Amino acid sequence: MKKDYLIQAWLVLLLALVFGVALAGVEKLTRPKIEQNVKDLIALRLVDMFGKGTTTTEPVIIKGQIAGRDKEILCYPAIRDGKTIGWGIKAEGQGYDTLTLLIGVDGKVEKLLGYRVIKCLETAGIGDKIKKEKGNFYKQFEGKNPSEPIVAITPGKTPGPQDINTISGATISSKGVTKIINDHLAAVREKLAAKAKEGNDHD
Repeated sequence: MKKDYLIQAWLVLLLALVFGVALAGVEKLTRPKIEQNVKDLIALRLVDMFGKGTTTTEPVIIKGQIAGRDKEILCYPAIRDGKTIGWGIKAEGQGYDTLTLLIGVDGKVEKLLGYRVIKCLETAGIGDKIKKEKGNFYKQFEGKNPSEPIVAITPGKTPGPQDINTISGATISSKGVTKIINDHLAAVREKLAAKAKEGNDHD
């Protein structure tokens, strides 16, 4: 009886090892494709924000603090006619679930151009309204001042220059987007603005 238990235990360990190796192999094969898909999506989102003819290169990595933790933030240059006309900042944070956004700012980091959703697992028909490009919520971020925090206020209240109205029934998702944008702009704004002063022409 004891021998049977030992055989079963070894079989379980062997199967766990085999499945572990198989999963690692699958992950290794699929990771480059997934990463390329994300890069392609970011390039499309940059065109959405900056217009046709916009291209990008490998991102500039800026080290900043998000929620008290050091983080490497990927900032994709929006390039047209060999010049950096703006930046797409890849930003991740929490709504109901994990959200990944691309935040757009002009070249001098003086104007917020809005955001585009890279990944959203919010509740269908409610929280996922944050990614509706024609929705009122989506448009409220355009033209805001990147150097000042954006404030989420109750739907129906008259917004000030840096205020946005949350989506009715989706306050957590709305505030999540607002916090992600505020946190990442605060972390990279000065360094990106310094790059604009240095000059970032691309041959």
